[in-house]
Formats: sequence, C-alpha cells, structure tokens
Amino acid sequence: MRKQLRHSGRRAFLRGIGGTALGLPLLEFTHGHLWAGGSAAPLRFVTMFEHGGTISNQSHSSRYDGTGFEQGEDWWRPADPTSTDLVLGPIHQPLAAFRSKLLLLEGVDNKAAMAQAQYGSGGHGISNATALTAATTTDAYGENPTPQGPSIDQVIAERLAARQPVPFPLMHLVVEGHQYGSPFYRGMGERVGGEGSPSAAFATFFAGVSGGEPSAAQLRQIAMRTSMLDGLLGSYEQAKGRVSAKDLQIIEAHLDHLRALEYELQHPVVCTPPTGIDADGNQPGDVVGPLHVKLIIAALRCGVTNVANLEIADIITPWTPIGDPMESAFGIGHSLGHFARDVGEAGPFAVQRETWLAEMLENRQWRIGLMAQLLEGLDDPGFLEGDRTLLDNAAVLWTSEFREPANHVSSNVQVLLAGSAGGYFATGRFIDYNLHASDPATLEYESNESTHNLFTSLLQAMGESDAHFGSGDAAHEGPLPDLTA
Repeated sequence: MRKQLRHSGRRAFLRGIGGTALGLPLLEFTHGHLWAGGSAAPLRFVTMFEHGGTISNQSHSSRYDGTGFEQGEDWWRPADPTSTDLVLGPIHQPLAAFRSKLLLLEGVDNKAAMAQAQYGSGGHGISNATALTAATTTDAYGENPTPQGPSIDQVIAERLAARQPVPFPLMHLVVEGHQYGSPFYRGMGERVGGEGSPSAAFATFFAGVSGGEPSAAQLRQIAMRTSMLDGLLGSYEQAKGRVSAKDLQIIEAHLDHLRALEYELQHPVVCTPPTGIDADGNQPGDVVGPLHVKLIIAALRCGVTNVANLEIADIITPWTPIGDPMESAFGIGHSLGHFARDVGEAGPFAVQRETWLAEMLENRQWRIGLMAQLLEGLDDPGFLEGDRTLLDNAAVLWTSEFREPANHVSSNVQVLLAGSAGGYFATGRFIDYNLHASDPATLEYESNESTHNLFTSLLQAMGESDAHFGSGDAAHEGPLPDLTA
C-alpha cells in the first residue's frame, strides 16, 4: 500500500483512500446523538420527490383550456383555488386527515431551469439538475447538466447535524424505476443516489440500534468497525506528509470526520427498531414504498437521522384497481404522462381522455398516499415532544422536476409542505403567487417566486439565517412571502 501511494498520482491517491472509506457501511455518515444538546425539541426535514410531474394543464406562461391537443384539467390544484383555506382537490384526498397541517403553494417556478434551458422552459436534464439545487449548471443544454452547488436536503442535513448530532445526517431511500436524472447532489457535480432495498437500508441505518443495551453481536460489530476505522486513521496520518497543502486540507477534513466517528461508534443509538423490513429492491413499489416510509418514521423517532429523502421514480402503478389501461409505452410512467398532450378535445387520443385521467389519478394518489402514511407516523399523539408531535417539529416537502410532464414544464412546480417546523409555518392554507390569481377564470400565468425563495424559507424554518439559496436567476432574494405563523 505504501509503495503504491508513493508512486501514484494525486488523483489515484485520493481515489484510493476515498474508495477505502466508501467500503465501510457506516463511515459515510457523521456523528452524534439527537438528544444530547438541550431540552428544545429537534427539527427534522423530509423531502418526498416524485419524478415526472402531475395532472396539470400548466403551460410555461399560461394554462391549456383543453380545446387543443393538450388536456385541460389541473387536479393538483385545490378544489376551490379562490379560498385561502385549503380545500383539497382530487390528488390530495389521501391527505384529508392532515389538512390543517398542510401548506399548498401555487406559483413557485424553477427559475434556475427556466433561465438555463435552451428554449427558456425546461427539459429532463436541466429540470432535474436544478429541482432541488436551484443552481447554475454546466452543459445546461446537454443530457447531463451538472449543478454547481448542493441540493437543499444536503445543506439542511449538514446544518442540523452540527446542532443536533446524529449517526446519519441524511437517509435517502428510493422507490426504483425509470427516471431521467437526479435532483440530489452532495456538492458541486457530486450526484448522490438512494437505497432501493428496504432490507439493505435497515441493515445500514439500524445496525447499531437496539431496544435496550447493545447485544453481544452488536458489540462485536462495533469493535470490528472501530478496528477498520483505526486502520483508516492510520493511513490518513501516514499520508499527510506526502501531499500538497491543498490536498492536506482534504485529508484533515477526513481525519476530523473519522475521529468523530471513532467516538460515535462507541455510543450506539438505543431505541425500538422497526420490524418486518424484509423486502429487497426488486419488489414492486407497493411493497417497497410503505416499508421505506416505515424506515423513515423509525429513523426520525430513534434519532438515527434528522433528514430523510424518499425519491419516487416515474413509475406506473399496476397494483391499483385500474392498473395501466393506457398501456404506457415501455411500461414507464413518463410515457403515461406524455398522453397529456394527446387527450385534449383536438388530440389524437381524445376518446381516451377519461381513461387517462382515471389512471393518472390512481397513480398520483398512490404516490401521495405514501406521504399520508409518513404524516400519520410523524403525527402520532403517542410520540409527543412536549406538546407537539414529530410532524409539528418537522417540515416535509413534496415536489417534482416538472409540473406538467408532457411538455416538461418547470413553471409552477408542485410544492406541498406539511408540518410547521416547530411553529414556523402557518399551515392549513393555500397560497397562490400567480400574479393573475385575482381573476379565478384566468388562464394567464406569471410569478415572481422561485424555488430559490422556497429553499431559503426552508433554511430559515430550520433556524438558519440565509438570505438566499442557489443561483442568481430568482426575481428576488429572501424567503417566500406569507408563509410564517
């Protein structure tokens, strides 16, 4: 090993020591205990990201009326968009029990995508790369644009872990299937993926978690990992004298990370782990999705993490009663979404409009049903923190890279918030930022609000003081107006 390091280049060296670290299941995650640091209830953040948009008639600067090729329904909107009280529409019916703890927002654009897209609208690559980063990208017109900054989940996870130490700053799970790109980035150009297997996620995140004192097997596992960690620490220490000042900074950061982990491995989390997590990633979404939700609820309750992502690929849902009567090409959800521009009154599949709407509704209600399961677990009155539930002390964000999937519309992306982040958000409301919203019958659309402002609001809800997040493509800096209690 020493001989290889002495004669290898900088990239090979850094790749080598990084690869060793990545081989350890628990060593990608930082340190600490959720309950160490004061009596104030901790904050949590959850992103639920559905790939492929929703049932919407949103165009880039207006709405379709349904008389052309494009369909004219918008079932993501409230049933009564003229009311500031939240009157849930068709897609959101599974969330009816939590209506008082929701904030549904209209008129939040992904302006980073719109500013950088080739035709000023959106596209698979640019919309995914900017959906959670709101960042400037390289190769904006290409298939794989690279954002020059992290996604909001990563930033919040890092900030919260510094104040509310946990073994895992972030849990990222995915209901796997077809999709075009990822919105999740650890940093500039550093795309991150999620775990599709519930059983593998359980083995990683709950390996040191017990309902009492650690068992003998857990103690052996901790000892083994501590030994491996000691070897890594030794390798980094030996390498310090053979690198440039710039690379030394990278190594010092890794050493700080590993020293913290060395301490934390001796202090396993003790709580009640979830049971029945026995499916792998090859199981269908109706099996994997609920198990992932169960894992997230348990992880937040146990203090395993402060932040979780549930990523839902753009899948069809053959397990629903209707199934796939549209016979979506290649069996993928995006093909189903593309029918939106063919089932209008003048479209080539106009006669299938009602069939398409029924399948899309079941598909999207199944997805939002995962959010309902999550909120039920977090809002459990049997698991209170003071006089609040975990949901009350959390912010849950539901969003996507598109609003209307057939035309890849990045205007007015779907934004649904749940939880008040400890009383920060005033929930139970619908807010429409469309500048033409005063006319209920209007098809015109224009907004000054962006995901830049949304993510700034979320950072401030988590106790941070950031005045801006992302690129300079927003119409204004600061948070979204009128969200706070």
